[in-house]
Amino acid sequence: MVLKNRFVPNVLKPLVAMLALALFVSAASASASAIVDSGEAASDAAGVIASSTEAGVVDQAPDAVGEISGEALLAQFPAFMNEYKSYQPSKAELEAVAALEDDTLLILFGTWCHDSEREVPRLLKTLDASGLDVPRFTLFAVDRTKRDPEGIAKKHGLKYTPTFILLRDGEEVGRVVERADTSLTQDLKALAAAAE
Repeated sequence: MVLKNRFVPNVLKPLVAMLALALFVSAASASASAIVDSGEAASDAAGVIASSTEAGVVDQAPDAVGEISGEALLAQFPAFMNEYKSYQPSKAELEAVAALEDDTLLILFGTWCHDSEREVPRLLKTLDASGLDVPRFTLFAVDRTKRDPEGIAKKHGLKYTPTFILLRDGEEVGRVVERADTSLTQDLKALAAAAE
C-alpha cells in the first residue's frame, strides 16, 4: 500500500497511515488503493486524527475571534503555552507591573500571528509571576483581516497585531504595537508615568 501524503505535515503522516489502515480493515468492500489514493480520504483522515486526543495529538482550535481568557488561550493554542512556559521575566519587568495598578489593558491580537504568539504569553507570564492582580486586562482576538464582529478592532484603529492599549478611566493613555522597545511591562509603565 502506498500512501500519497506529500501535503500532510510530517507529524501527522504516521497517524494518517494508521487511520488509512483502519479504514481499509473496516471497509472490506473498498479497495485499499481507493482509500489511500483519495486526497479527500487523506484529508478526512488527518482531520479525524487531529481531533482525537486519544491518538496523542494536541488539538489546536481554529483561530479565535472575540474576547478570550488567558487560561483558554493557553489551553487551546500550544504555541502560546510553549512561550508562556519558557519565558522568564526579569526583575525590572516584574517591578514594572505595580505601576499599572490604576490602569486597564486592552490586548488586541491574533491567534494566527507570530508576534502575538511571542508577546502575549510573555505578558501573561509576567503578570502571573508578579503576584499582583493589576492591571485589569482584556484579551481580544481578531481574525486574519484584523476585524471582529463587535467592531472593537475598528473602534481602536487596529493596524498591527499584537497591540497593547493602556487605558485610564476608559481613555487611551498609549499603546505598544507588535514588539516592545525595552520590555512590554516597562514600556507600559513609561506610558502610564507619562500620562500622570
